[in-house]
Amino acid sequence: MGRRTGFLGVALALWLFAGAAHAADPAATRVSAFCKGLIEAVRQSAGQGAQARVRRLEPLVEEAFNMKVMAQFAVGPPWTAMTAAEQANVTAALTRYGAGRFADEFDRFSGQTCVVDPLVQTRGPDTLVKSKILQPGQEPAALNFRLRDYGGAPKIVDVYYNGVSQLATERADFAGVLRTGGAAALASRLNELTAKLR
Repeated sequence: MGRRTGFLGVALALWLFAGAAHAADPAATRVSAFCKGLIEAVRQSAGQGAQARVRRLEPLVEEAFNMKVMAQFAVGPPWTAMTAAEQANVTAALTRYGAGRFADEFDRFSGQTCVVDPLVQTRGPDTLVKSKILQPGQEPAALNFRLRDYGGAPKIVDVYYNGVSQLATERADFAGVLRTGGAAALASRLNELTAKLR
């Protein structure tokens, strides 16, 4: 009986260790931290308007996302023709715009929670982390993240809102502006869209 109890104890310890290992995956940890910060920023800025949420969310986006990589993909081939200053301006505008998109999607705090699946999926050089936004009285909303490792630190490089890639959408949206006005027009347009949020 004692041996059986000891065996069960070891098995339980191994099971808990395996669960902790999954929960400690760096990509899942990154997403958990961002989601927690997102919900908290929305809660703390309740009643202050969208621009207050943008200000709170922008540093979170800067920390969790590789915005330069995202900007390069969203812009596409025209990126290589831009100067370093133009690339920096577009990246900064896209960072504010990214914070603005979250500020617009999460326009008020109503008891939302974010549940991150600790079981991540590997897709080539990237890691897919799935999460759900739970809100009382509503269907769960899928919010999934694609991350890539940069020197041991995973960064988010795409977001999927209910299965739709943010980067793919942006690339299609930006093409016309880039074609007619280049980098300056794109940065100006992104800043304008963010500033319009109320």
